[in-house]
Amino acid sequence: MRRRVLLVLMIYSTVVVLALSVPLALLVGRERAQRFGENRAAAASFFAELSSREDESGVARIRESLQRYNSLYDEGVAVVDRTGGVRATSGLDVQRADVQQAVAGALRNQRGDLPSSLTPWSDSSVLIAAPVGGGTQVDGAVVLAASTDSARRDVAIAWVVIAVGAMLILATVAAIAVALSRWVVRPLGALSSRVHSFGDKFHDQVSIEESHRLEPVPYVGPPEVRELSSAFEAMADDVEAATAAQRRLVADTAHALRNPLAALRIRMDVLGMRVPDSATEAHLRTTLEVDRLSSVVEGLLVLAAAETPASARSPGCDLGAVVADRVEFWSSTIVVAGMTVHVSEPNAETDSRVAMSEDDLIRILDALLSNATKYAGSGSAIEIGYRTSGADVRMWLSDNGPGVPAAELDKVVDRFYRASSAHGDGTGLGLSIVHALTERNGGSLRVMERRPVGLRVELRLPRVVS
Repeated sequence: MRRRVLLVLMIYSTVVVLALSVPLALLVGRERAQRFGENRAAAASFFAELSSREDESGVARIRESLQRYNSLYDEGVAVVDRTGGVRATSGLDVQRADVQQAVAGALRNQRGDLPSSLTPWSDSSVLIAAPVGGGTQVDGAVVLAASTDSARRDVAIAWVVIAVGAMLILATVAAIAVALSRWVVRPLGALSSRVHSFGDKFHDQVSIEESHRLEPVPYVGPPEVRELSSAFEAMADDVEAATAAQRRLVADTAHALRNPLAALRIRMDVLGMRVPDSATEAHLRTTLEVDRLSSVVEGLLVLAAAETPASARSPGCDLGAVVADRVEFWSSTIVVAGMTVHVSEPNAETDSRVAMSEDDLIRILDALLSNATKYAGSGSAIEIGYRTSGADVRMWLSDNGPGVPAAELDKVVDRFYRASSAHGDGTGLGLSIVHALTERNGGSLRVMERRPVGLRVELRLPRVVS
């Protein structure tokens, strides 16, 4: 953001400096052209007046004056009579087409056009013509080939000075803009760091209880930004406290319920031996409800553990070995459910070690296989596969069961959510646990449709790179 603020300030400053320096440079060129034209027009008028005072006997004096002017300024000049005949000349070829055109204009009592502005790349010389005589009587013409070298050099020097001044102004503005942008953006940068730290704690990357709490920094900058930062700090503290309390409540409640439910289940089993036949069905339903509540409590405990970051980085485990072990463990359940399973393995030499603990990977596979055996239905086929891709391992589990409606795919990872196509027992925590465990280990999860029918769960897991 600081770069964008600095860029905006520099663009605005550059536009302002150019808006001032360009007109100033053009004004210098016009002013120098005006002085140049007035000086050379005065010289041409002097020779025109001299020619009008002298008759044929004064031609020698006119020629001498022209020669002195030519030797002094290195500019050609010529004087012609009313018929265009040359009376005197010095350093100027009267037969040139442009000179003849200037003479013709002067004999018609027209003065030559002077340049309105000069630039370093203007013509090196201009022709200045003046009629000899006054009123309507034109007795001849004076043509002066004026050099613009000195005037163009003055303009170039002035432009260099203006350019250097503009660069110094821009450098000064840049220094001010850097300080100003730092002053404005610094509290936003600190606030951004706080936001990222705050956000990580709610994406199962950092534990709220064990995370490093950033020390409050004295925000400096505009009052509005300081007020925003203070408000966000207060809001972040409240949300962190509420979320930590929520997680502790879930974990503590699950722990508190597990033992009473286990004791209740034992009492129900003991009571079942003495229940009369008329109450057998009610006892069975009660037992099933206790089992369902026990499953919910166990799921909440696993989910609470999944949302708590690991205390140490795992050395990793072999994905292929864990997949083979869990498929063998679930094989009898899959057969009883009337389903088949196929494992799609990569080449034997492919390194499929993932950067997560074996316990987490077992929980993920157990939750996915449990869902598949519950909801895919008899006659369905389960496919498990994995492939390495750069620094990741992509694992998937798919089945050709009824699947999940497309509108519900994004919701199936939410706690306690069960798809409308799901039938039978379930707590709605299986994919929530998979999602939490995957993200805790730096991976990601996608639930999508399997073509033509079924469901596909795809995980991206970080690979252990040797």
